[in-house]
Amino acid sequence: MLILLGISSCFPPTEKKSEEQEKILADFQATPQEVENLDRHIPNDSLRLSILSKLSLEYLTKDSTLFRKINTRTINLAIKLSDKATEANAYWDLAYFYEKESFLDSSYASYYKAYQKFSELEDYAKAGKMMLNMAVSQEKARDYVGSENSSFRALQLLPKKKKKDIYAVHNNLAIIYNGLNDFDKAVEHHKLAIDTALEITDQELLANSFNNIAVVYLENGFYEEALNYIEQALAVKDLKQWDTQLYAMVLDNYAYIQLKAGQSEDFLKASREALYIRDSIDHKAGIMVSRIRLGEYYLDTEDTARALSNLQTALALAQDEKNAKYELEALLKLHNITGNQDYLDRYLVLNEQLLNDERGIRSKFARIRYETDQYINKNKSLTERIVWISFTAVVLLTLLGVFLFLQRQKANLIEARMQNSLKESNAEVFKLLLDQQKKVEIAAVKERERIARDLHDGVISRLFGTRMALGFIESDNPSTETHLKELQNIEAEIRNVSHNLVSNSLTSEDGVEKLIKKLIDTFNEHTATSFELTISKSIDFSNLEDSVKISIYYIIQECLQNVMKHANATVCKVVLRQKEKTLSGTIADNGAGFEAKTAKDGIGLTNLRYRITDLGGTLNIHSDSSGTQIAFNIPL
Repeated sequence: MLILLGISSCFPPTEKKSEEQEKILADFQATPQEVENLDRHIPNDSLRLSILSKLSLEYLTKDSTLFRKINTRTINLAIKLSDKATEANAYWDLAYFYEKESFLDSSYASYYKAYQKFSELEDYAKAGKMMLNMAVSQEKARDYVGSENSSFRALQLLPKKKKKDIYAVHNNLAIIYNGLNDFDKAVEHHKLAIDTALEITDQELLANSFNNIAVVYLENGFYEEALNYIEQALAVKDLKQWDTQLYAMVLDNYAYIQLKAGQSEDFLKASREALYIRDSIDHKAGIMVSRIRLGEYYLDTEDTARALSNLQTALALAQDEKNAKYELEALLKLHNITGNQDYLDRYLVLNEQLLNDERGIRSKFARIRYETDQYINKNKSLTERIVWISFTAVVLLTLLGVFLFLQRQKANLIEARMQNSLKESNAEVFKLLLDQQKKVEIAAVKERERIARDLHDGVISRLFGTRMALGFIESDNPSTETHLKELQNIEAEIRNVSHNLVSNSLTSEDGVEKLIKKLIDTFNEHTATSFELTISKSIDFSNLEDSVKISIYYIIQECLQNVMKHANATVCKVVLRQKEKTLSGTIADNGAGFEAKTAKDGIGLTNLRYRITDLGGTLNIHSDSSGTQIAFNIPL
């Protein structure tokens, strides 16, 4: 679902050039060699810094290689001259460059450096704008909590007169809450954005927010409200001339909302017009959305051929543009239509890769703040030391060296303690989550058994009593016997349901054994791997504790899922046996294997280890190129 982020331009502002600068810039041939020799042509540092700053901004969108060279020299000279304003603007240039190239972590780092400098200058309007741009980068990486914090910090910094930036903050907060499935807060901030757009009478921003809030209502199934807002967006005068891309988006959303509301008569006309506009302006992401929605429409009208054609076109374009969001959506819809396992496998691999990438970027954001603060503090400390060293004797240099060494050791020690504390906290949180999960699992099993008892002891007994009472009533109506038989059939059906609930319960005497066999059958039906199950007759499931039964089932389920996802095996054998007071199990496959000693445990293996150790058992994993064997022992 496409939501346009209507923020005011993050492009750095231009500054008025002096006549001398204008003349120098007019005569200057910006080549790598000339930039390298600029010191010789313009010996005055301040003038040279001003020229470099203007050149950095000028070549930001012209020549990326030359821009990076000029920008680096601008930052270094600004630091040398302690010109924080120029340094901040240079980092702003660099952040915009990275944002344009979709390097979210590098863009975030540069915006943060610019924010630090503007804060030191007490220029809170620009500091707030940098914090807003950081929040946008975090939202794009789905770091919703971090983006939320940055957005509210931006609201604190921005002056009230900066209405467009305040609008952008509310718009970003609305997108964050929509991503967090917090419908009420998403609508609240979209309405605040609308109020701000009305206050400054900006029709383009107003159309953007009407479109965005319509999408939120659409995604939550409120089609009447969605249609009301999207019609207001379409009613904005001259929207097509102001912003063709936004107009196409609004038109496509209008068609799609009508389709979802069951009013599909005009869908093709509006959708095809939106697609034509997007084709004409080469808006790739928009074309993907149009194709996916057309595929959905044709599928609803049972035109499978056209549905497949549009979805395959969207998939190919998403792959070319490396747009993971729409590639995932197209793969899933194609799998649902065709049942082709290849589409599902590609979807699972891409989704996992995307989640890992997003986790990596989110962790980088926190690390960037920490390392940038450390870098700034270190620079301040170095400056103070240089001043101190110039007025002290040689003897103090040795003392200063010792001091620096001790400080470094202390910092390393503190950092190590923080990391250990964080690991311990994470382990404790994980343990609490798994304990809670176990309680939920046991409660669910107990609830099924209670329902079975209620059906058998309560409902069936009452039906039986009613049937017997009716049987003693004399009646000449021939249908009476038919109704009595129907009551008897209902009793039998409820009894079957009751028995099935108990037999499928993990805590019933033989329920766990049946469910394990059913689990094996399910994996055999849906994968190419042959799963074989052997359960020793020595195991008496009726004497096992409920927690052991539940854990055995989920341990086997987790192992089979790992085999299906990662092993690429043809055969997997599952064996359960009991010897005296020890229950043992092995899950062995002939897959590719992995390096068990060096591989980091994922959530699945961590969960597996915890379940077994929580029961006082042991786990052993052996893996090489010939396959993987997982063995566990649980004392009874």
